[in-house]
Amino acid sequence: MHNVTTEKALKNQLASVRMEGYSFSSKEIANVKKCLSGELTFKQFTDKIVKDVRSK
Repeated sequence: MHNVTTEKALKNQLASVRMEGYSFSSKEIANVKKCLSGELTFKQFTDKIVKDVRSK
């Protein structure tokens, strides 16, 4: 089995999402990366998502 980096896995998932017709902003992708790297807790990450959705 091959080792896949977090960055590569994220790129693969974003490509899959795009094929389904969805997209994410650069801000949303940056927040995902922060969560994956441990800069944000999952709670902080989900709070940001809820805040962004409510502000739209």
